[in-house]
Amino acid sequence: MTMDNIETNVQSIELQKHIQKLEKLERMINPNSKKAMILWEEDDAFKNLISDLREYALNCDTAEFPVELLDKMNALQLDATNQITLSATKIDELKQQIQKNKDLGRLLSDIYIAAMAAEPIMSKYAETLEKEEIATMKEHLETISTAVADSEEYLKAEKIVKAKISNLENSVHVTTDLERATSKVGALEYIKAELTPAVERLQAEYDAKYVIIESSEDTEMALAIRKTFKEKVYDAIVKPFASLFKKKNKIKE
Repeated sequence: MTMDNIETNVQSIELQKHIQKLEKLERMINPNSKKAMILWEEDDAFKNLISDLREYALNCDTAEFPVELLDKMNALQLDATNQITLSATKIDELKQQIQKNKDLGRLLSDIYIAAMAAEPIMSKYAETLEKEEIATMKEHLETISTAVADSEEYLKAEKIVKAKISNLENSVHVTTDLERATSKVGALEYIKAELTPAVERLQAEYDAKYVIIESSEDTEMALAIRKTFKEKVYDAIVKPFASLFKKKNKIKE
């Protein structure tokens, strides 16, 4: 094997390693992934992975153009952009839910105070008590309004109502979802910002290497590819080797 072939094989192996790193990053940001990214800013492994991909894409040899790398990086950027857009809607909905819960918590607190004063709560707050989020409190509020203070049933009802008020005011689960969604957006924006220069570099070189021309006979677009001798060698020898390398790695996993 000649030195050129050895060098080409080494470059191919390096390319496949980074393709695998990209695939790992794709899995990490998958919406169905169980990996929490809430502390991504403190995750050095996550940042190092992105930094490694960025540096490779900015400096890799493009004599045999890494089309697969560019395609995957473009797909990753598009996926990140789409997820950011969807997350913005989700974040807005979660914020609205938190505010709604706080408002309901204040209402329930007012009704609870009225019940302790033995006011006719059912008629005064009938509409509010029909709201799904606090409808289950009706019976307990009636108990507080009618039962003997400090009796077992009174204290049990009071405990349940107070817990509901606290849950609505704090919105623990919704707040946690909001923190996770906000953190995920931060991670996606970080990925986009870090990898954009690398994608732009590869895209610019690809555009210079491959030309889109319009056929004079019809309206279809044809791709005119200016292949160098090295590229032909890559297609004939290196691609099969790269595929074999990838298969071996999958078997090891």
